[in-house]
Amino acid sequence: MRGLIIKDLYMAKKYCRNSLILNVIFIAISLVGNSNLFFIFYPCMICGMIPITLLAYDEKSKWLQYSATMPYTRAQIVSGKYIIGLVGQVAMIIITGVAQAVRMNVQGSFIFKEYLVLMMLLLIMSFVSSSMCLPFMFKLGVEKGRAAYYGMIGLVCAGSVVSSAYLLKDAIETLEINSVLPILCLVSIGIYALSWYLSIVFYKKREL
Repeated sequence: MRGLIIKDLYMAKKYCRNSLILNVIFIAISLVGNSNLFFIFYPCMICGMIPITLLAYDEKSKWLQYSATMPYTRAQIVSGKYIIGLVGQVAMIIITGVAQAVRMNVQGSFIFKEYLVLMMLLLIMSFVSSSMCLPFMFKLGVEKGRAAYYGMIGLVCAGSVVSSAYLLKDAIETLEINSVLPILCLVSIGIYALSWYLSIVFYKKREL
């Protein structure tokens, strides 16, 4: 398992450099404006898509077939991708959270309740977006599963618009959404775990 993760880290270093550049650009854009949460959500979503990029290169190089000759189970191969995605998303959530806290303090608009809402929305959108795609990729392959990827982008765009609308409403409605968001955070974590399990089940049954 450790070897799989190290292999994926080396691949991410080589093939996902553009993702790092995009993340820097989107974080910079999010720091100069606060009307569209898409620029805040998207860096975490990109990190959640890193496993898909790695899986695509695995398929292209026929590594998935080669891995069948090695002492790795299919569950371990799937889990390695999910761990890489999880670490990337958590790290980006922390980085984005720090950047937004600095922005709010510089602008003199830091309100802890609103900041907490933003962070919870960030966690929800990040976990749910990656959870939607990966089971399709492991079941159908990257090429056939791309429809899920485009659907996920649409969901994030719609979610960012809706979230922005809620955050701009009065304090009472913000308080009401606060009472729901902690539950949704737990649900999103559960969805990620379910996605992980389904990907293992689908990949075990897939013919390579």
